[in-house]
Amino acid sequence: DGASQPEELAARAAELGYEALALTDHDGIYGSLEFSHAAKAFGVRPITGAEVTLTDGSHVTLLVESAAGYANLCRLLTAAHADTRARPAEPTEPALDSALLAELNEGLVCLSGCARHGLGLRDPNGAAALARAFGRKRFFVELQRPYERGDARRLAALRDLAEALGVETVATGDVHAHHPRRIPLQDALVAIRCRTSLDGCEAERRGNRESVLVSPAELEERFPLDRDAVRRTGELAERLEFDLTEDLGYRYPDF
Repeated sequence: DGASQPEELAARAAELGYEALALTDHDGIYGSLEFSHAAKAFGVRPITGAEVTLTDGSHVTLLVESAAGYANLCRLLTAAHADTRARPAEPTEPALDSALLAELNEGLVCLSGCARHGLGLRDPNGAAALARAFGRKRFFVELQRPYERGDARRLAALRDLAEALGVETVATGDVHAHHPRRIPLQDALVAIRCRTSLDGCEAERRGNRESVLVSPAELEERFPLDRDAVRRTGELAERLEFDLTEDLGYRYPDF
């Protein structure tokens, strides 16, 4: 779904002045270790996480706060992929039971999901259940501004959801490319994944070309009514101190 290497994201983040950045692959931590090493080399603090698909097709964003959280994230991702391995003749997408997520939540922070498939939008009751399981300090309603039709209405609904649940909001960038010149490749990769043409995957790809890493100041300007959410995002980033390269009690070999 993205077209940039972990090192490219890390280097661009440093160039734009980010202090921290989270990499959240779909249903996996495929690039997390590579990203962590690269980000630290460029002076950016890496945050480990994943965008996880639930059994109803909705998404949540999970961020690691501690070593226990990393262990739970690995267990959850394994469970999400287990059914796909059990039935190789009938390939299916990974899917996680939200009840298991509610059970294995220690050391994790949960965001309510992206602008297109977020749990907070597709199933507010499901979001409420996870908010109860995680608690106010570890569950946040996620705001994104992809400049797609319905942005204002969607953001208003998410603010109302946060108020109803008694939780806070955070603002995220939904980045899929480190630089605008990479967007044509991203579109082509989405078309290949969908086994169709560029026109045929318009709904899946991000045709308005806004899913690019921009400066912190430019991102803040996207949320004129949610400056508190932008500030809170920085506060949450400071809190997520888990270091994949240091905190597991062993060192990965550096080739």
